[in-house]
Amino acid sequence: MEGHLLYGATVAAGSGTVKYYNIAKDLAAINGKNEEITTRDGHLYAYIVEVTAFGSAASFNQFATIPNTWRVRNAFRKFHFARDQMFDQAGVTKSERGKYGQTLRPYFNYQHKADGEETPRILDIKNNDSNPTARAITGGEWTYSKLASQPTLQTDQLAKDLDLSLVDEWNIHVLGDALADDTDSTISTWTSVGMIQAYNRDRMDQMPDASALFPGSRMQGKNNPLASLRSQSLSTGEVVDIASDQEEEKPPYDTTDNGDSIDAVLAMTTYMSASGEAATRKLGTIVVPGGLLCQTYTDVAGSGIQLNVVGKVLCKDLA
Repeated sequence: MEGHLLYGATVAAGSGTVKYYNIAKDLAAINGKNEEITTRDGHLYAYIVEVTAFGSAASFNQFATIPNTWRVRNAFRKFHFARDQMFDQAGVTKSERGKYGQTLRPYFNYQHKADGEETPRILDIKNNDSNPTARAITGGEWTYSKLASQPTLQTDQLAKDLDLSLVDEWNIHVLGDALADDTDSTISTWTSVGMIQAYNRDRMDQMPDASALFPGSRMQGKNNPLASLRSQSLSTGEVVDIASDQEEEKPPYDTTDNGDSIDAVLAMTTYMSASGEAATRKLGTIVVPGGLLCQTYTDVAGSGIQLNVVGKVLCKDLA
């Protein structure tokens, strides 16, 4: 596999900006072969990527990725099977989904959908030019996944009573909030749905918090003999009180639908100092789940990055 991907600066020097990269899309273009970011049963892949930056003045770079958490992995599988069910219910066979549409292709976040992604550059030598130049790779068609569902009705009214289409079509992005196309007290339709946010809401709908079901419930000593045996110097009552406190302890992570779980993680932060001359720095190696990468940086004239993809592994094997 050819894994070298070179990206040049595309904005004015000195401006702060955000860029998005779709490594799977670019690998497919470079290698002339389809690239899938999940297995055919919905398990998410991650790419092992060596990052090199180059420039002629000081620059600051941060690289953010989709987190490799159980929420992310489960959300991908759940959307994978929901998409399969959508096609099955419509009588669409796997062969009718197209050769390149067998697995999910989401955006990083909604802003990625709005802004698009960077394009790798290759050296144009096909005309035997004595001074070949780099150009953006032509590539092919990369269609991001689109799903269809019935509009979400907030009342008992029927779609026909609201002069509403019976089908709502929307894209998916991994991180961030869903973007509503039309939301009021009666109906919700979507432009793009945040996968992790949707998974969070779906999970909480199916698995209510135990404390909400049983407020004030406490563990009884007869149900916790092991805790009473952990320390012979404490009475059973003291140990049970400790265990009761633990039972009521909240998770050590944010459980809100729109909280930490729908944001990116910073995989790398670097600073290239001003040297008065062109500088190239190998920044290190990062893991990029789904091949979707976000870069926030201060641009300098002639700057860019090179990504060298050295491996591809299942996210669950890194957990």
